[in-house]
Amino acid sequence: MKPIRTSSALELLSTLKEIDISVPLRTEGRTTEHCEQWSICRFLASFAGSELLSYPFCVVHRDKPDFLLELAQYNVGIEHTEVVPKNSAAIDAYREHKNIDGPFFMKRHHPDDTQLRGANLDREASSRNPGDGWAGDSVEREWTGAMKSFIQEKVEKSKKPDFELFERNWLLMYGNWPLPALDQAVAAKMLFDSLVPHELGPFENIFIECLSRFWVFTCNGYYSQPINDVWNGS
Repeated sequence: MKPIRTSSALELLSTLKEIDISVPLRTEGRTTEHCEQWSICRFLASFAGSELLSYPFCVVHRDKPDFLLELAQYNVGIEHTEVVPKNSAAIDAYREHKNIDGPFFMKRHHPDDTQLRGANLDREASSRNPGDGWAGDSVEREWTGAMKSFIQEKVEKSKKPDFELFERNWLLMYGNWPLPALDQAVAAKMLFDSLVPHELGPFENIFIECLSRFWVFTCNGYYSQPINDVWNGS
């Protein structure tokens, strides 16, 4: 991904609109860079006019953390992660590769699930078993557990010697955890209530892309921001 340099919100939106942020299927050449570009561009478009960004600025794609946002006042390191069950991604890729047609039931996952391989992966990818369903607020609790697990994973990564910290550090998360009829407001409150300040590590802002909104979490509160989908005329 080329650096993004801009002098105003209007220029930023115009620049972003010209970037192809499409993400191929997992079996058709999808890379981590595709996913990272998708997230950072949608983030920038959605917060272009917010107080989080000041102009001019430059965004550089790098590693550990994944992006460097160079503002006039300070630099911000932005680490990215896609919140997706390892087995859900593996099953999707297997079905695409083997041309296994659905429909399939949505199944429950846990961040600590054992990785499916071989015959086990084939069985799960071909299964029409509905599995365990959701009841009460179990959808929101599963979402909260998944988000917390990935936050903690990135906090631990940020402690390693090869991870560079800057004056400000943010965590950008693409929420791709499969769930039915998630109540975002309930889930966001549940996640905020479950977070202890020291569990956020160096990340003063955590941004979670969830369907049509970003949810922003800090030590002091949380709020949502509509996604500005400039690629589809939003």
